[in-house]
Amino acid sequence: MLVGTGERIADAARLAEVRASAPGALALLHFLDEDDPALERALLFEGTAIASDAMPLTWTGVRPDALTWPLPPGALGHPRGAGTFSRAIRRLHRESGKLTLSEAVARCSLLPAQVLDEAVPALRRKGRLRAGSDADVVVFDPARIADQASYVDGTRPSLGIEHVLVNGTPVVRAGSIVSDALPGKPVRA
Repeated sequence: MLVGTGERIADAARLAEVRASAPGALALLHFLDEDDPALERALLFEGTAIASDAMPLTWTGVRPDALTWPLPPGALGHPRGAGTFSRAIRRLHRESGKLTLSEAVARCSLLPAQVLDEAVPALRRKGRLRAGSDADVVVFDPARIADQASYVDGTRPSLGIEHVLVNGTPVVRAGSIVSDALPGKPVRA
């Protein structure tokens, strides 16, 4: 997929043409069929964490200041960078009923933190609602949560996200971004 155009590159010859004419163009290679029952079985396997390492944003024009939010037009990225968790909750809980809401949320929060908590002790305070944990909380409507990002618009925010707290500070309030909130801190090993 040639990001920004939505073109599905048909073959190696077309990929060579794109590389020759636009060597810096971002192309995503599609190698997983999200409708393959084997992929769903893997996601449903006991103890499977759902996460995305995403990819860095690229820009079709001038790169804005790093603190610009919301992202201006021209930001290109993989749709799972913006919609991994809402997609998992939508597909595996609401649409198929194969996971309870609690199971889906745990696979998107607690389990990814546990995968890395030996190497990154700060992650022992993530993915949990309890005293001493970081106050990172997402409040969403389970009946409406849905990913909207696509390969053409990879940064489009998910639906149904009502509130987001990072370090106890609202960064999304009543579905709207709080643009001057910058409470995040790097998590380091």
